[in-house]
Amino acid sequence: MIKQILVCVLTICVQFANGEGTDNKRLLLNDPDVSAARLLQLEKSMQTFSSTVQGLTHEITTLKGTLQTVNTDLAAEKVKTASHEGTIQTLKAENAQLTKTVLTTASSVQNHGSTYVRWGRSGCPLNTERVYSGYAAGNVYSQGSPHGGPSNMLCLPSDPELSNRTAPGNTFIYGTEYEENSFASNSVNEDVPCAVCRNPKSFSSLMIAGRKTCYTGWQTEYMGYLASGCYSCKASSYICVDSQPEYIPSGERNDNGHLLYMVGTKCGSLPCPPYHDKLELYCVVCSK
Repeated sequence: MIKQILVCVLTICVQFANGEGTDNKRLLLNDPDVSAARLLQLEKSMQTFSSTVQGLTHEITTLKGTLQTVNTDLAAEKVKTASHEGTIQTLKAENAQLTKTVLTTASSVQNHGSTYVRWGRSGCPLNTERVYSGYAAGNVYSQGSPHGGPSNMLCLPSDPELSNRTAPGNTFIYGTEYEENSFASNSVNEDVPCAVCRNPKSFSSLMIAGRKTCYTGWQTEYMGYLASGCYSCKASSYICVDSQPEYIPSGERNDNGHLLYMVGTKCGSLPCPPYHDKLELYCVVCSK
């Protein structure tokens, strides 16, 4: 097989040496056909080169346009970045201010709460704080005509800071007594204690007459019975006396200063039902 390949190669070489398989024409430098052919080939090459150069020039122009667009976009992004940095700084300042406001509000909420008077008791309910305890007091129940003077009750503290000035004597405040045994067994003539209480977890408190439970969303502080002065006494305010009242020690003497009576309903202008004639009224103090 190898010998046959060698023979074929030798045969081809001999034929080429003898000019076989060619047109036996020598290429001469002064041959006009050859020169024309070469010029034609050179022109084609030049045209191809020129087309290539034009294509590259177009691409360069396109790339320049793209680069200019990129530079423009980059400049715009730099402007946006600067604007964003300004916005970020503004937001940081606002966030710092909001944080300060939240902390101030949290501190304010922590230091706030709702207060109320618990009439008839010297202590406060669980989960509340006692601001102070003292004595229920008000205007004398009756002192002849005319029946004037203040109508509201006060809870006077048990540790007063007294002035050194003598009052002119035109108005006085008196300790309050239970004037009926309806409040508790043997409560008549007993002196009434009170306490000012604060619920730190609430923002408002109110007394609801005619109920012993709070409405939905409200928390019960204490419940009791509605009390006031009598109809023939001087004007007085309605208060909610705790359902389990206490007495001030050694206060059972009948001094008849400011007096408390159990309040009952009277049908007529007051719709019955839902109310009923001559029934004692519940009351409840609620917070939220």
